[in-house]
Amino acid sequence: MKSSNNENKTVLYLLIIALGLQLFLLYFFKYQNQNLSIKNIDIAITGNLFNLIIYLISEILLLIVLLNPKIKINLKLLSSLLVSSYLFLLIGFISTKINLPFNSIYVFGQFGNKLFTGLCYTLYQLVLLSFIFSLILGMRKNLNRIFIKSILFSVIIMVLILIYSLFFILSREERVKLEPLDSKTSYTVVVLGAAVWSDNKPSPILAARVDKAIELLKNHNIKKLFLTGSNAPGELSEAEVAMNYLKSKNVSFENIVIESNTTSTTEQIQFLKSRLSETEQNNLVIVSDSFHLVRIKEISKFHKLKIKTIASELKLSFFSELYNTIREALALTVFWFFAI
Repeated sequence: MKSSNNENKTVLYLLIIALGLQLFLLYFFKYQNQNLSIKNIDIAITGNLFNLIIYLISEILLLIVLLNPKIKINLKLLSSLLVSSYLFLLIGFISTKINLPFNSIYVFGQFGNKLFTGLCYTLYQLVLLSFIFSLILGMRKNLNRIFIKSILFSVIIMVLILIYSLFFILSREERVKLEPLDSKTSYTVVVLGAAVWSDNKPSPILAARVDKAIELLKNHNIKKLFLTGSNAPGELSEAEVAMNYLKSKNVSFENIVIESNTTSTTEQIQFLKSRLSETEQNNLVIVSDSFHLVRIKEISKFHKLKIKTIASELKLSFFSELYNTIREALALTVFWFFAI
């Protein structure tokens, strides 16, 4: 009996250590995903704080089990879940470093490789939450279908986090629409890419963003204009289409930079961080839609970029606005937890 208890304690100690290592690994991967050193880590920012809370809950529950021998936990299940979470976390990270064969797939504005990476990280988070609920249910001696129940509760928590992200965006949308610019400062303006329609025409969203940039060029001291965004198969890049649209408006501005390789908002922020001087970073204005700007602010905080944001004036229908906001909430949640 003593031998069995000692074995259980050893497994619990190993689980506690493995969880601590996994948290460090997650933070390391997050900063690597953004081409940053883990030395830049800031635990206080939203996503890192969420990660820390989840792991602290896991560690506290394991310590409770360790200190109370009367609690009987399915250690095989817990070990299997933790190993699985490691597996999904590692595959998700590795998928960002190799060329996968899924880029022929293009769904909801995302290439297949990125969808695969997102799926791996999501499964990692689902399994980790299931680990927590397996502990909670086991402590309550609720051993009937514990795995299925833990998965179900984990899905509910993930949906609640998504709902929180949605309200986070809605509550901050007005703040980021029009941050004041002064007349003396020389600004660098960045127009983030958006969908391109057939015949390489800018979508209304992209056109509205460029229109807002034109307004800024006319009314403020703008030193440089960046047009960003790559392309879906068979199209000109979003940046090139934005440039063509700008020319069609007879705008004369020489210092324009076309960046047509980035495929996501996070890549565009990384590009700006690496390309701009410190002075330009301090006077950076990003133009996009209000529902998009909240996530841009969060990504910029991760990179320690202080930006100003300006929203385009496009008015979308209720359902288009709802669709785009929900999509942004999903993207914000993924960024918070995995920095992708």
